[in-house]
Amino acid sequence: MNIEPGTKKFEYMEVPGAATERTFVNNPLIGPPRPRKSEFPVMYINGSAEGEHLCVIAGTHACEYPSIDAAIRTFQQIDANELTGRITIIPVLNIAAFWTRTPYINPLDGIDIGATFGNEGSSISYLIGEIVLKEIISQSDFIVDLHGGDVIEDIAPHAGFSRTGDEEMDEKAQNLAKLFGADFIFERLGKDATKKFDIPRIIAEAGREGKLEKKYTEIHIKGILNILKGLDMIKGEPDLPSKQKVMHGRYEIFAEKAGLFASNVEVGDPIQKSEVLGRIRNLKGEVVEEITAKKDGVVQLITTNPVKQADDLVYKCWMP
Repeated sequence: MNIEPGTKKFEYMEVPGAATERTFVNNPLIGPPRPRKSEFPVMYINGSAEGEHLCVIAGTHACEYPSIDAAIRTFQQIDANELTGRITIIPVLNIAAFWTRTPYINPLDGIDIGATFGNEGSSISYLIGEIVLKEIISQSDFIVDLHGGDVIEDIAPHAGFSRTGDEEMDEKAQNLAKLFGADFIFERLGKDATKKFDIPRIIAEAGREGKLEKKYTEIHIKGILNILKGLDMIKGEPDLPSKQKVMHGRYEIFAEKAGLFASNVEVGDPIQKSEVLGRIRNLKGEVVEEITAKKDGVVQLITTNPVKQADDLVYKCWMP
């Protein structure tokens, strides 16, 4: 996108090949059958001087509202005349899920758009991933992917990066995660460490349970501004905590029994191996399962819906 230095622009980017003729029965959430095109909003801020190009993406999971709110507010707050370089912001990538209040996936094909980057497919989510990769991500120097606590999640605010083996890119991504300024930095290892792009990228999380809460929006905004300062794109010094905890990998805990779940711990709490993190009771009130920590670490995420079935995810825990 070519826009004049010192200016901003908002537009919708159309997804090629995604226009469809709706033939299903009228759905009050989606509307009557009619031709539709698929598009998502994009914001451009072109600074008054040359510099880095930062890409900010929010709303891949469209019920993670603090990240969406922060992306919009960042666009409003940044003075293009005071910016060095460029910022491209996608405030809501999964626009169909946003308007239908659908967690995690794109309701048009049942796929998580975040899982499509670099993978082949022909449905709408893959087409969105393809155009974002081609037209926006590939033109950027750094990527900040904003998330935060979907409808059944409570998650500790943090910034995560993948340890991919590319030392130069890993170092830049780690620096980006530090600059975000959260108390926790998550170093993704093993199956969590995916090299989707040849560009330094972080996933920043703050929010819970599909709510729009000011304190989490402010964490995201502060994080973006910290990164802009650290990249010398705006004036000022990053405001960072005196100590950040770097967590190396994580493990997941799944329920073995069905029933009502209550947690003994909160996100961000330190835990010890074999500690009882929560309990599941059956409908007679009997404890049918005590959920214990596999290793020492910190609680990263809790799925907060109290009704659990066997094999439901309950906790994600970081390792020190």
